[in-house]
Amino acid sequence: MVRLYKYAVWMFVLVLFGCSSSKTNIKLENKLDVDREDAPLVMTRAEVEGIIGKASSSEMIPVVYLKEEAIPSQVDDLDKDGAWDELAFLYSFKAKEVVDFSIRYVERSQVPAFKQRTNVRLGVGNKKDGFKGVDHAFSPKGFKGKPLRYQSESVAWENDKMAFRNYFDIRNAKDLFGKLTDKMILDEVGAKGNYHHLNDWGMDVLHVGASLGSGGLALCQNDSLYRLGSTDVFEFTLVSKGPVRSIFDLDYKGWHVENRDLEAKERVTIWAGHYWFKSDVEVVNAEEGSSLAVGIVTSYLKKPTRLENTSSFVIGSTLDKQSENKDCLGMGVMIPKIDFITSGNAPTAKVYPLGSPEFAKNRYRKAVTETFYLTQKLSAKPSTHYFFAVWEEENAKWANHDEFEAMMKSEASRISNPIVITKKQ
Repeated sequence: MVRLYKYAVWMFVLVLFGCSSSKTNIKLENKLDVDREDAPLVMTRAEVEGIIGKASSSEMIPVVYLKEEAIPSQVDDLDKDGAWDELAFLYSFKAKEVVDFSIRYVERSQVPAFKQRTNVRLGVGNKKDGFKGVDHAFSPKGFKGKPLRYQSESVAWENDKMAFRNYFDIRNAKDLFGKLTDKMILDEVGAKGNYHHLNDWGMDVLHVGASLGSGGLALCQNDSLYRLGSTDVFEFTLVSKGPVRSIFDLDYKGWHVENRDLEAKERVTIWAGHYWFKSDVEVVNAEEGSSLAVGIVTSYLKKPTRLENTSSFVIGSTLDKQSENKDCLGMGVMIPKIDFITSGNAPTAKVYPLGSPEFAKNRYRKAVTETFYLTQKLSAKPSTHYFFAVWEEENAKWANHDEFEAMMKSEASRISNPIVITKKQ
């Protein structure tokens, strides 16, 4: 009798555990009549705990499941206080699809190893002794990038589509690495070999010069552009690096514009599976009426720039045979329509060959030249924009500006209409 009782209790526990571990508790709905590959999804800690309660230990973290399959996900500590703030995950939806998922707490050490599809890299060192990746660093005041102390001269980030970098010196312009692989390559690029030549993984595809490059920032004040560079303090902080998204901060103090000392902060987020990164920018002490300019280099551009509207965004873009591989490269800036102010072109300047004495003399100019830019409002909250880049060598369809523009407009629709997450009753 006792043995039978113990058996009944054990079976009850198994049934109870099975039900609690597999029961769906959230519903996700794609309200658009289009498929959505690698749709980004975010839930705050409060939202997660409102569905499954608080974890019994700080070592227990939430993981998303479709039936018994773990969905690529991660938790991110956005304010660096030691506790996770958001659960981020990806899923590909069919048009109008509704899917039930479950969120379960899992011991941190037991979380499945998802494929790494995003990356951030700041390597410190030199080519002789090697570079060590760091999560935090300051660029020395007035540093011009020589002698080389940072791998690829930059803070770099990537996903399985494209790679980007931001010069970690007074130039502070953004650049592009075109990719021919979905593998993460930035831990090696710049540590050996020549990234200006076409490699199996891709190459540096962009001539930046004295422009803002691929999404570089400036202050637009009284019809003049003031590069976000040569600041007293230039600080990099890694926020999160994971399988579905990576986030980092660039902080600036002592940004001297006319008679004002400004501060700025840029938070960059890149998700797996997309040709864009998201930038949230705060500027402190800017003159009233000034705005944030986001630029695209026009050094080799012969075809006209484009400015298009969607219901929620304004998109400025270029596409031409303007890559260092002598093929087509497309770049675009997408700004919420409510924040968009204007677009313009910085003065043109002579393009000097890479490695020439003239190039060396002009690469550190503060003046912004050869740049198509869009401006957006500055306010107490961060100003958000998205930067896109595509390369013909990666996909032949990117030789067509209409294809590139259609993709950006499609992304604008998806961002404007996020997947709806609701708690199942």
